[in-house]
Amino acid sequence: MLDRIMLAAACLACWPSWSQAASGPSQAALEDAVRLGTVATLAPLCGMRDEAWSLDLRRAAVMDATRAPQPDDETLKRVPGQDLATAALSHAEAEALEAFAETTAPDTCRPLAHDPELARADGIVHAFRMLKAGAKPGS
Repeated sequence: MLDRIMLAAACLACWPSWSQAASGPSQAALEDAVRLGTVATLAPLCGMRDEAWSLDLRRAAVMDATRAPQPDDETLKRVPGQDLATAALSHAEAEALEAFAETTAPDTCRPLAHDPELARADGIVHAFRMLKAGAKPGS
């Protein structure tokens, strides 16, 4: 799946006019979505966060990757590049589930408890929820 994402990004780079019109996520944004998707998948499995937190992290990752102007679901479904961001999250989920199944829960969860990405994800979810509630960023 990540190969398809990279191929799509390479194709966009080959045709600059199409790339500008599509205004999809950058490669860095897709890579960040993969990292966040991994955390969004593992944190609930490890009992560290709930599914609502995970869903909000995924929404925030799509919003960030696509530079969506609003955090509502309708905007996130329509924004250009949403399909690539969602594919990156789906790839991360599949990889995380596979890794989780191949090892013991403690071997997966113990490192996650100390992973700076989990703390970063908490901040992202908090900011997303504040934005969704109508608070101004930084307040």
